[in-house]
Amino acid sequence: MKSSPDPAVRARFERYLHRVTERLRADDRVIGLVGMGSTAERWRVDEWSDHDLAIVVSPGHEESLRFGRDWLPDAEHLVVDVVEWHGGAKLVFDDGRVVELGVATPESLRAWAVHHHDVLFDRGGVADAVADAVASSTAVRDGDLARELQLVVATVRIGAGKARRGEVLAGGEMLRHDAVGHLLAAVAIVSPVDARADLLDPRRRVELTHPELAADLATAIRLPEVELAQRLLELLEHHFGSYEQFPRRGVVAIREWLTR
Repeated sequence: MKSSPDPAVRARFERYLHRVTERLRADDRVIGLVGMGSTAERWRVDEWSDHDLAIVVSPGHEESLRFGRDWLPDAEHLVVDVVEWHGGAKLVFDDGRVVELGVATPESLRAWAVHHHDVLFDRGGVADAVADAVASSTAVRDGDLARELQLVVATVRIGAGKARRGEVLAGGEMLRHDAVGHLLAAVAIVSPVDARADLLDPRRRVELTHPELAADLATAIRLPEVELAQRLLELLEHHFGSYEQFPRRGVVAIREWLTR
């Protein structure tokens, strides 16, 4: 993975984060701010890093912070401002900066899936809510190996079937996203704990934790759909063929089906 060696990149990131933090700290509606992802681990900030924020508000103020931008420095430079179905927002500036944000009360924050985080300020209850969220978040590595391996096989069959029918976009999405995700989840389950890994998303930073597999998958996902399906089964057997949970009968059957 490439990262910027230029300390000026992190300095710019830190300066804007400070501006956002101070604006929100001065807002009576806001009781806390939490950085997520690289906003929590700023030692790894590079030129592609987003400002990933959880804004914690008093009950009743969720919508005003979710849709209003009076708190946002440089809001006049936004070129994209969209709130998604789940309530999170993606903001893109004309210089390429990105802010991804969610708005929560302390109570609703407890239900979030949280891994890396940094409480940037807390007027009361925010740190406890984040701690509860972390404690209740299910790590990928705590999943069921047999289930993930079988899901790879099932998703390969369904995705390849859709592609053969002519639904190339839908089938390709299942293979490149879903099947790859289940394969990487299985890898996370059997791998030693690695502080560099993302506990919630097995696709994140796999280039750091499993570089050879990441390279194999990066090559595989460029293949046409049926070839990709075959390659995913090869990778599945290569990495898990010796495990008792390996769904050998399913792999054999779908390999045969793919050659028809």
